[in-house]
Amino acid sequence: MEKKKNKNSGMLGKSAYLLSLVLALASPTLLNGSGIFPGFIKWHVYVMNELSNNQSLLVYCQSKDDDLGSHEVCEGGNLTWSFRTDFLHSTVFWCSVKRNNSDGCDSVASFDVFWYDEHLFEKCNWKNCVWRVRDGGIYLTTFCETHADLYYHWGDIGHG
Repeated sequence: MEKKKNKNSGMLGKSAYLLSLVLALASPTLLNGSGIFPGFIKWHVYVMNELSNNQSLLVYCQSKDDDLGSHEVCEGGNLTWSFRTDFLHSTVFWCSVKRNNSDGCDSVASFDVFWYDEHLFEKCNWKNCVWRVRDGGIYLTTFCETHADLYYHWGDIGHG
């Protein structure tokens, strides 16, 4: 007696293979402490003006897909936005910041504020990347930390 092939089992096998391939490509070993894939996290980036002497800060941020425009941020204020990473993990946001020095010259720094990197994810506590612009440079921290790491100096054009 001839055995008939089940058409559904062939499709099921192909579907399982494709699903496995997509998951293998889409999820490098990056899962946060809660087991959440970074692509499903809603990220929040803050650029905070912590300059002294009531200095305002001109902040311009963008990604390859989103231009957030130019914003004047008063001392103690911040520019913030939220997003989810793209499927290919290529989401990068960068900013340029400018302050007026007391000598009349401007200080400028341009730097990445978000890129796909496990160290950055951990530093941002898997949710909030807080960039603190201070007289001594640009620092990265989370809301809960009292310690901030210096990432960029004034005059830098840096990328994570």
